[in-house]
Amino acid sequence: MKKIVLGSMVTVAALFAFPGMQGGMGMGSGMIGKPLKGLKDNTVLAEVNGKKITVKDLNYYLQGITGDNRIKVQELPAQHIKKFVSDYVQTLELYNKKAKSITKTPQYKAAAMKLAVNMWLKNEFNNIKISDKEAKAFYEKNKDIYFRTTPKIKARHILVKSEKEAEKLINELKGLHGKALEEKFAALAKKYSIGPSKVNGGELGWFNPKQMVPAFAKAAEELKPGEITLKPVHTRFGWHVILVEGKKTNNYLPYEQVKPQIIAYLKQLKLKQELQKIKNSYKIKYTIPKN
Repeated sequence: MKKIVLGSMVTVAALFAFPGMQGGMGMGSGMIGKPLKGLKDNTVLAEVNGKKITVKDLNYYLQGITGDNRIKVQELPAQHIKKFVSDYVQTLELYNKKAKSITKTPQYKAAAMKLAVNMWLKNEFNNIKISDKEAKAFYEKNKDIYFRTTPKIKARHILVKSEKEAEKLINELKGLHGKALEEKFAALAKKYSIGPSKVNGGELGWFNPKQMVPAFAKAAEELKPGEITLKPVHTRFGWHVILVEGKKTNNYLPYEQVKPQIIAYLKQLKLKQELQKIKNSYKIKYTIPKN
């Protein structure tokens, strides 16, 4: 499915990286552990030069640098809280004592403007609601475009050097059906096959026919589950006897499995429409000099 690139969030995470938050916005796989009980927004976590640092302060900080308004200290592992507070205090002190003057520069103002836009985009995206009805309708309408699974065949084969050997094996298998056919086929594969699958009774598992050489694929596609090739199949590897055990055709990924991706895609479309309306509301005349 197509995706809309909304732009990257400007953060200071690269300088003061939090454990488990590296590599992107939000909580990472390293954030494991039980949260600290009893934390409230007004709970004081530290005092710096007489200034109290509360859970609320820290929440705003973490949400700001990650771009994820869902993050709350109350839900994060207790063992990381001291590190979060330390990083926040360091940032606060550096800002007040050293970096505050940067806020007066045009470069900072431009960066702050871009950051504000990125945060607004993320908030807008998170606030868009997609109903189950909308998502399911998209799924049904686009099943054949996005959600059809690759046709697959489950088969066994016996690979031998000559057509005569293959014909002899086919004659031994004729008239057998079901489990008796599978057991006899596996035994013959282990005994006579020169292919690497002989140790598994010729078992190839599930495969996409396109992965196989054309002659083998064509023969397997023409067989029904439980049937063998009545004529040896010749490929550059030798002569094959094929038993098809199962087929999966025209299957679709389950709706519940792809629902999150559908919702994200539909939210992107709605946000894109909103952005287009804004773009249509202003006029721009380019006066860039020509070479």
